[in-house]
Amino acid sequence: MTRFWLTLLSLLFLLAPTAAEARKVALVIANAAYAHATPLANPVNDGKLVADAARKAGFDDVTIADNLTNKAFQDAMRDFRAKADGAEVAMVYFAGHGIEAQGKNWLVPVDAELKSDLDLPYEAINLDRLMEAVSGAQIRLVVLDSCRNNPFGKNWRSGTRAIARGLAGVEADDVLVIFAAAPGQTASDGTGGNSPFAEALARRLPQPDLPVQLLGGAIRDDVLAATGGNQRPFVSASITGTPVYLVPRTVATLVAPPPAAPATDRAVSEELLWKGALAESSVRAFSAYLSEFPGGRHAADASDAIARLLQPSADGAVRSGQYRVSDIVIECVKVTGFLGLPDQLFLRFGGDQRFPESKKDSYTMKKGQRWVIPRSFDFDGNSTVQLLEDDDVGGSDILGTIDLEPRTGSFVRTLNGDRSEYRVTYRVSAE
Repeated sequence: MTRFWLTLLSLLFLLAPTAAEARKVALVIANAAYAHATPLANPVNDGKLVADAARKAGFDDVTIADNLTNKAFQDAMRDFRAKADGAEVAMVYFAGHGIEAQGKNWLVPVDAELKSDLDLPYEAINLDRLMEAVSGAQIRLVVLDSCRNNPFGKNWRSGTRAIARGLAGVEADDVLVIFAAAPGQTASDGTGGNSPFAEALARRLPQPDLPVQLLGGAIRDDVLAATGGNQRPFVSASITGTPVYLVPRTVATLVAPPPAAPATDRAVSEELLWKGALAESSVRAFSAYLSEFPGGRHAADASDAIARLLQPSADGAVRSGQYRVSDIVIECVKVTGFLGLPDQLFLRFGGDQRFPESKKDSYTMKKGQRWVIPRSFDFDGNSTVQLLEDDDVGGSDILGTIDLEPRTGSFVRTLNGDRSEYRVTYRVSAE
């Protein structure tokens, strides 16, 4: 009997999902105990609240990291980047001091002194590095509860380009960024144990039937109401128009079902789903719209589109809606490899196909050089192309991810991972 239970437990252990297999991953960073600035009251409490909400929202792996030094911050981002690679959803929440200076946003570790703005690259975390930590996921969220007064810049040299209040807005492709306050404004810590922003995030994150695309707007409305209009969260979004639900409405509960969403929310959700179906232009996408909104405004158009896609072509074959990406050219704008050495690059298409296939054939790139990719890739629906660099310890670093959409044309993307910068041009055609 004992042997039976041991065998059963071993089997369950082997079948349990590992962190690398987790579909939704989150990193919650809460910095409060600053050694060279006024300590903050609520970040640790806020971090616990948000972490609990993430678990309720179905995140498989939630990591909480409090009071990180510069090194610990770097290590946490590196570890999370590996977890986020290939995940369905990756979210990072940061509560603590943040600074806008030198035209960039910086997140401040608890051991930073920052006697000068010139110390920022050495003692603070560039927001771009945090963005890169989620770059391997399909849906990427970065939430910044760090829009507070700058406690370090009072003694900086004159002429320093830093703002005393809040953070600056960002333009980030394929990332949903939610700031606790609008650019140049500060966020309230509230009168209780949690900030109004953290409370709103924790309330909305596990809400069923709320598309990720509407998450920032819902949080904004809650915070505006809680602060009498004094604090307005800011959202920067450039992600898919197809609604993505952290908590689908089909999740069963042991209590009464949640009240129906207001008609305005349903209308917005319908338009998001319809725009996503138009962008994807596939039987699957139009069928998903009809399943959700069988009597919707675009139901007739969706049915017509499905019939058109299923109509046999002249040779009797059914169109598959397949696309091809080709004419890929990668130009090195800036490279900051170790000791000035060039980057050793390769591509990963669709999350699994490596080009060149062998690591020993990685392409060497220096500043000003161009890499013309001598092959094309076919895809059906949405897919990705990642630019990666082989490192010296047998792993690889993601320099950037390009989301391929089922629409034709020529495109240009700029990738800024690992402090290097690459300009990528490519063409998408229908097959």
